[in-house]
Amino acid sequence: KKILLIAKKYNVISVLSIDDSATLIAAKICSILGLIHNSPSASLAARNKYIMRKMLKNSDMLNPNFKVFKNSEIPNKIAEKISFPCVLKPLLLNGSRGVIRANDPEEFTNAWNRITKILNRSIGTQILVEDYIPGEEVAVEALLYDNSLKILAIFDKPDPLDGPFFEETIYVTPSKLSLKHQKNIEYTLTKSTKALGLTTGPIHAEFRINDRGVWPIEVAARTIGGLCSNILDFGSGISLEELVLSHVTGVSIESLQLDDRSRGVMMIPIPKQGLLRKIIGIENAEAVEGIESIEITAKLNYPLEPLPEGDGYLGFIFAYGESSIKVEKALRKAHALLKFEIEPNIVLKQIQ
Repeated sequence: KKILLIAKKYNVISVLSIDDSATLIAAKICSILGLIHNSPSASLAARNKYIMRKMLKNSDMLNPNFKVFKNSEIPNKIAEKISFPCVLKPLLLNGSRGVIRANDPEEFTNAWNRITKILNRSIGTQILVEDYIPGEEVAVEALLYDNSLKILAIFDKPDPLDGPFFEETIYVTPSKLSLKHQKNIEYTLTKSTKALGLTTGPIHAEFRINDRGVWPIEVAARTIGGLCSNILDFGSGISLEELVLSHVTGVSIESLQLDDRSRGVMMIPIPKQGLLRKIIGIENAEAVEGIESIEITAKLNYPLEPLPEGDGYLGFIFAYGESSIKVEKALRKAHALLKFEIEPNIVLKQIQ
C-alpha cells in the first residue's frame, strides 16, 4: 500500500525489482497502476523453480526429470522413487543457497535434512528434486523489449560446478564458446522467456551445455546479483542498471553495447564458518596486472556462513584485459594473494 501511494503521488512510470524476492511485488504493483511490466503469473514462474520447470517442460525444451515434495515427507522413502545423481533445490531461495547434489540414498537423506533446516529459518516448505545435468555452465544477461531479446553478455564459468554444492566463483566475458553454441543459447533463452510469459525488462539466466544441447537452469526476471554488474558498462560508461532504467523511460538502447575489452568478476567464496577477524593482502592483490578493483563486502567481527546454508560472499574482484584467458588468470592470482583470518564462532552457554 505504501508503494502504491508513493507511485501515485510522484507519477512513477515503472517499479523494478533488483532481486528475486521482490519481482512478484513489482509485477503486482505495475499491474494495478497499469504500467508496462511482466505479468504477476510470469514473474511467479521465473521466481518459483517448480513452476519454471513445469512451464519449460510444456514448451518442449531440454528439461531434466523432476518432482516436488513437501519437506515434511520422509526422505528415505522418496529416495526409492528417484534416480541418481540428482539435485535438491528449495523453490524460492537464490544464489545457490540450499542447492545440493546427491549421488546415492544416503547423500540424499543428508541433503534433505540439511535443506529442511535451511527452510525452517527462511522461506518455503517444498523441495524440488531433479536429475543432475552434466556440462559446462554459463550465465547470460539480457533485456526484453519491443517483442525481442537483446543479449547483453554471455559469461563463461571456468570453475566446474559439479557439486555437492554449487558456489559461483568466476564469471568471464566474452564467452569462449563457439558462435554456434552462443546462437543456441540465445535461441533457448528466447524460447524460455516466451514459455514463462516474460515480455519485458532484464533477464538473468543460467544454462548447462552438453552433447544433447542447451539446458535451462534458471531464467530470472532481474539483473545479475551482488556487485557483479559493476563490470558491465555500455556506451559512455552507462551501467547495467542505467541501461534498464533507460529502457523503462523510453530511451533507445539499441546502439548501446559493451566495448571490446574482456572482463570478469570473482565472487570470493566463504571457505568456512566463523568470525571474520582480519583481511591480508588487498594492496598486493589490487596491484596485479588487469585487476580493476577489489570490494570486500563481508564485515569484520561478524559471523560468516558458507554455502549451502549461507547466501553471501566475502567480496568481489573485478578485472579487465586483452582476453578472457588473461582476465581469468588475473582474478585467480589476485585471489591467491588474499588471506582471510576466520576464527570459530563463539558459542555462549547458559550457566545453570
